[in-house]
Amino acid sequence: MTEEFRAVKPGELEKCLDLWGVVFERVGRAYFPPYFYGDPWFRRAYTRVCAVDGKLVSAVQVCERRVRVGEAELVMGGIGNVGTLEEFRGRGYSQRLLADSARVMRDHRIDFSVLFTGIRPFYEKVLWRAVPQRMLNGAIRADLPKPDPKYSIRIRDWSADLDAIRRIYDEFNAGRSFTTVRTPEYWKGYLPMRFGEPRFTLVAESDRGIAGYVFYGYDAPNCWLKEIGYLPGNEACAGALIREAVSRAREDGCESLNVNLPHEPEILSAVNEVAEKVESREPMGMMCRITNMRSLSQRLIPELGRRARERGVRDCAISLDTELGSLRFTIRNGKARLGASNAIRVPLSQSEFFRLLFGIKSAEDLGLSMPAGARGIIEALFPPASGGFVFWLADHF
Repeated sequence: MTEEFRAVKPGELEKCLDLWGVVFERVGRAYFPPYFYGDPWFRRAYTRVCAVDGKLVSAVQVCERRVRVGEAELVMGGIGNVGTLEEFRGRGYSQRLLADSARVMRDHRIDFSVLFTGIRPFYEKVLWRAVPQRMLNGAIRADLPKPDPKYSIRIRDWSADLDAIRRIYDEFNAGRSFTTVRTPEYWKGYLPMRFGEPRFTLVAESDRGIAGYVFYGYDAPNCWLKEIGYLPGNEACAGALIREAVSRAREDGCESLNVNLPHEPEILSAVNEVAEKVESREPMGMMCRITNMRSLSQRLIPELGRRARERGVRDCAISLDTELGSLRFTIRNGKARLGASNAIRVPLSQSEFFRLLFGIKSAEDLGLSMPAGARGIIEALFPPASGGFVFWLADHF
């Protein structure tokens, strides 16, 4: 028996789709072609497979993306479609492919990796670490607020509305931590699969045109608010969109509301209008792993310099030390550069590093151990994300 761990071959793409269709039978094969034929960043090197005697039996997909950290863009490798045919499970194939994927991401200067899972221990063995994110859930109210007459709400028309939705997305998410940079090719090739049926995306129109949109979904009794965007000056349409989406879900038997939206005041207010007993929770489904600390540092350093100038940080040398490398930088007269001599060393786990990087938690909230002089610097350079951290569900892999 021969076992190969490698990139998928040109003639094997359809066989790989067949494999995923069998392993993920509930989703179905038709879900997977956009990974190859709609993703503008697809490379065969990103599809890692295990072949036994020439037959594909296990596969992992790396999805390259650009995500925002302030004004910087980092390169992320999303891990998806981790699957092995049932008769070949228990042999460690998926974990070997994950380790192989981490090597490929390092070689292609992908800064870090993200995946979503319900089996954390499996991925911890290959150095992915849980990064809790705050979400809201509550019970849908029996009496929902009346519609806002300022906005008319309708189901989106993908061909007619896409340009407006794209502009709203870009403006709403400019500088918003961990949101994906979406190109026109990505909108047209990959995202239609993720947004799914037209009825699950609503747009709000005023006399000036489309002012906002919401993407939601439900499987009674549960409803999910998955994405929202609106133009400046139209904050009120957040409430109009959320009320309409939840009203439609309730009519189809939904009782519970799950919210994956930024914690902007107008969004929180709208959620409390449509739901009661709203609670904040931190699910552990997201996991991250550093794959190339050098490239991550190079892309991040201009943003650290910008923050240093804005917040008056003039002179320091810091080393954030994780199990998979250190982010070492020096600030002099408000300018940042890589490398540091006699740096203040701040040991932290990967989980703490990512929560700090994306503004999920402050250094104080994380309870990081560091010299007294470093805390104020770290707080200034890694502030909590404005409006809260969010990774839109449409960008999952």
